[in-house]
Amino acid sequence: MGIDMDHKKAVMQQPGRGAKLRRLLSYTSYFGIIPPPSVFRPYGVSAIMVGKNEEDWVETSLLSIVNQVDEVVLADHGSDDSTSEIMDRVANRFPQKIRRWQFTEESFPQVLNTLLAETRYQWVVRFHADFIARRSGRSSIPELLGILRTLDPNRYFSISHSGVALDGDLEHQYPARRDQFEPIIFRWSPWIRFEIRDRWESLAIPRFYQKLRLLDPYYFHMRSVKSNLRLLQKLYWSHWFDARNKGSRISLKEFVREHGLKDFGGDSIEEAARKFALLEFQGCIPYSREACGDYPDLLAQALVNPPFRLVFQDGRLIDRVAGPRYRPLIAQEAQ
Repeated sequence: MGIDMDHKKAVMQQPGRGAKLRRLLSYTSYFGIIPPPSVFRPYGVSAIMVGKNEEDWVETSLLSIVNQVDEVVLADHGSDDSTSEIMDRVANRFPQKIRRWQFTEESFPQVLNTLLAETRYQWVVRFHADFIARRSGRSSIPELLGILRTLDPNRYFSISHSGVALDGDLEHQYPARRDQFEPIIFRWSPWIRFEIRDRWESLAIPRFYQKLRLLDPYYFHMRSVKSNLRLLQKLYWSHWFDARNKGSRISLKEFVREHGLKDFGGDSIEEAARKFALLEFQGCIPYSREACGDYPDLLAQALVNPPFRLVFQDGRLIDRVAGPRYRPLIAQEAQ
């Protein structure tokens, strides 16, 4: 079974060395060399989400995906903001769908592999805590799930994807407008897992997985629509991650303070973070509906009172204003 004609424009075989060999090896389940996916798990879709200091968007992210998949395996990874409390509130709202975990000192790949082992269904989507899915219409999660159902049920696939990225505020982007492609959707097997590669966590994909690429964007990434301090954390994340992997016990907060003040100056880490933000977003361009489509319904509601706003004057960024954080669940409960 292949991909039907309606979806061929949305999905393509991922280019690269070894693509033909991977496709050939993906048929080994037909010859009993590798058990087919149904031997291990029933058909369905599990989402895994790990958040560390993602209080700005984790609530919206969860609400955008929880009713689109069969389960969400959710974890906080030692946040020092309100991420953990927000996760608890959403998990309590959806006890049949969300299973909640808490981690502190464990390595990031260890956390991801623990959640991966806890998933129950064949398909796994790694949904970051700052992703927001389209829930209806073109390039929506229901459409994506329809594509997954067209794929051969006896073979293993890893699917790379790239979402629409927003930067600075809800109405600006970097010129590329999209994320880099990364393998965030895959069929589970006992042989797939996360590992460390070049200071980042990386999915180690067995050779019998065929690699595919989704061309349409099914989520929006709040890539840098976050507090100035959180953006500074993001800047130093991989370096802190590398230091921790090499045995350092320094916290992310301490690491960011030490390097942020050194690199950007100021009397406080907040001032250093603001200086970084003003430098970072100078090259942003307006969001394009023509290029990127409509906002997800949950995100469109946030445009009424945006949590962050870039202020330009004569084409130059002069300020970044922060407002109340967007909390759709609280708004729903108040109605």
